[in-house]
Amino acid sequence: MKNLFEKWKTRIPKYSETHKDLFTSLSQKFGAEGEKKINLGKHFSTNYELYTYAFFLGLYNNEFAPIPDGEKKTDFSHHIQHWGSKTTVLTRKDFTNLQENMFIALLAKTDIDLLALEKGDLDEDDAVKLLIKTMESYTNGGLILIKEKLEENPNYFLQPTSFLNMILETEKK
Repeated sequence: MKNLFEKWKTRIPKYSETHKDLFTSLSQKFGAEGEKKINLGKHFSTNYELYTYAFFLGLYNNEFAPIPDGEKKTDFSHHIQHWGSKTTVLTRKDFTNLQENMFIALLAKTDIDLLALEKGDLDEDDAVKLLIKTMESYTNGGLILIKEKLEENPNYFLQPTSFLNMILETEKK
């Protein structure tokens, strides 16, 4: 499994271009901390923080929404292994544990024959593709929930605990 995790975290997951406006309005492409983040009016310091939040929001709400075939996808050119890297920002904590937890959740939610993988009957790259597809689907589901919340109430995210509230309001499914 260690090789699978190592391969998975070298990937750059994508999201539907229909959600590009969420990334533009809620997060900063190249990062923003503290005062800079506040001055820019962003809720997330980086795009991968919003992506991570949307993944868990989708997962907790069981919102598995694959990006439709033919729909244009985009990414923010940042490999999973570099999410939360401490190399550039002193105040940021390492996201290694978060990456591991995402991977474990993806293993639990993705239909991969682990015995076939172990025997070599299933290629690791194919297994990683399945994990990324699952990740993108739950993230898409989370982004849809965020977009719906904004459509219901454009001022919803002005509350300081709004993103926490969305997680806490997750229905038990």
